[in-house]
Amino acid sequence: MNKSAVLSGVGLLAGLLLVGGGIAAWKYRQIRAAAAQTMPQLPQFVEFVKAEKIPWQPRSRLVGTVIGKRSVNLANEIAGTVVEVGFDSGETVQPGQMLLRLDTSTEQADLEAARATERLAQSGVAVAEAETRVAKSNLDLAQNNLRRYKSAISSSSVAEADVDRAQSEVDKGVATLERSNSMLGRAKAEREQASAKVKQLETLIAKKTLHAPFLARAGMRMIHPGQYLSEGTNVVGLTELTDDIYIDFAVPQEYAQRVQAGTVVTAKSEMLGSDEAKITVVSIDATANPTTRNVRVRSSVPNPGYKLKPGMFIDVEVPVAPVEQVIALPATAVRRAAYGDNVYLLTPEQSQMPGTMKAHQKFVKLGANLGDKVVVESGLSEGDVVASSGSAKLWEGALVAQSPPQTGGTGNGASEKPAEAAAGK
Repeated sequence: MNKSAVLSGVGLLAGLLLVGGGIAAWKYRQIRAAAAQTMPQLPQFVEFVKAEKIPWQPRSRLVGTVIGKRSVNLANEIAGTVVEVGFDSGETVQPGQMLLRLDTSTEQADLEAARATERLAQSGVAVAEAETRVAKSNLDLAQNNLRRYKSAISSSSVAEADVDRAQSEVDKGVATLERSNSMLGRAKAEREQASAKVKQLETLIAKKTLHAPFLARAGMRMIHPGQYLSEGTNVVGLTELTDDIYIDFAVPQEYAQRVQAGTVVTAKSEMLGSDEAKITVVSIDATANPTTRNVRVRSSVPNPGYKLKPGMFIDVEVPVAPVEQVIALPATAVRRAAYGDNVYLLTPEQSQMPGTMKAHQKFVKLGANLGDKVVVESGLSEGDVVASSGSAKLWEGALVAQSPPQTGGTGNGASEKPAEAAAGK
């Protein structure tokens, strides 16, 4: 009996405690609700921005390669030993500047002999021409005698034997003239052969001296005096220095029809001296690459100071669609998160405090990044008001007020840092 009484008392005490606790919790909730009704929510100060449409042209980001207008690898056509080098590595060479001279002592000796042979052949031509003139003069004399004898034979003052003798002299004169002409032709042929030999040796000697074909920057020098160069040895690479230079890039075949000669594209590189440079397309390849299905495009860009060198890469943006109107927001207005990109849409709220607005989280689909702005493809309409700088401290249903104008400094840096970090993510 005593045990049952104890258990009953314990149960009664537990029940009283549960009832008391429930009553206390209910009372506490009522007190909090009453306090919330008597204390209004304070607004968060942020900057407002209105969604607006701007003209924008979709572009494809490609990598271009700098190509020199003229680039050659200078090589020797004739084998020989180097006697002089006229350039240094990286030096600017002028048109016609001597770059390399090979030993020509043997060819010079042969040239002197060939010139002597040419002079001898010229003398032979002179002798043959003189003999030809004598033969022609003798033939003319013989022909005159023959005509005189034939005219006098009717008067019986000239015998038939004299006429035959004159005819024989004429025939002899013709044969002598023909032989002289043949000798003259042979002498001229020998002279021409000797002249050709001279020109051949002069050309050979000239080919052993290499000159710069245009204003260019020389590559690395690997040739030194005394070095023997076999035929076709690469002497130095030359890249022409011009006020403009080519940039080649490949466009996917589906966008190739949108790029034509005269199209202006955007290039970005620190070497261009600015964040963006406008370059002009000058030509398009006639065929597409069968492996990548891309079409090669060549553009021209100014190159002051010759800063751009062949082989460098340049980021190129090529228009791939017509200009269209799109909604754009400052990057600071966008909150990027793993569950989706979003902004805080602001709607008028006059129930608690005049001039305030209420924040509503709105998920959006983002497009291209335009620097300090970002394209919003869906989720917003033109004219919607959203929170910009300071939106990191907002939540769903938060009361919002326009930030007062800044009179100095950088404003609320604590509220802007998250927005900037989110925009650059």
